[in-house]
Amino acid sequence: MALVCFLVLLAFYSGTNVFSPIRFDREKIDVYASDGQIRVSGLYHYRNRLPLPVTFSLGLPFSVDATHAVPSAYSVTEVGSDGSTLREILTRQYHGSVVFRLFFLPSHEKWIRVDYLQNVAVSNGRYILVTTRPWNKPLADGKYVLHLNSAAELLASNYFLEKSPDCGESRYSFTRTSFFPEEDWTFSWKSLAPLVASR
Repeated sequence: MALVCFLVLLAFYSGTNVFSPIRFDREKIDVYASDGQIRVSGLYHYRNRLPLPVTFSLGLPFSVDATHAVPSAYSVTEVGSDGSTLREILTRQYHGSVVFRLFFLPSHEKWIRVDYLQNVAVSNGRYILVTTRPWNKPLADGKYVLHLNSAAELLASNYFLEKSPDCGESRYSFTRTSFFPEEDWTFSWKSLAPLVASR
């Protein structure tokens, strides 16, 4: 009987997030915005805090409304610390959400890359940050970069962004340490009117 109880508890432990043994502590987000489209490439660092193997479920939160469509394409990939692709991770639909599962060896860590493409009818976007709060600990560090092409410029952002022009595009970014966000990152841009030659 004790063995049966142990196996049931182990299955429950391995198959759910109730015990939250995984620590989410770092992320680097690149957003590429242009008229009609937003592309996001995010790197997320997870660490198993326990000396036991863990299977953990995660979801992909997308900011969707009447002017921001459900992403037309998305992928989840495990990558090395150098960014090299290790393996594709299968996703599935679960109660209207996109979810995936990760397996961690004891005291193991993983870098996960999430890419998605979203069609938009307006020149603004939202990157969801408040999903950090259910982890009950702040991110050790986060970096967030907005890439605009040479035909656009930043109009507004609720987080102050530093500008660093680079290779025909403009990059706007902010970084945080011990980051426990109270609000999502919202941003907007405008297209630059073409110059009209005067006679």
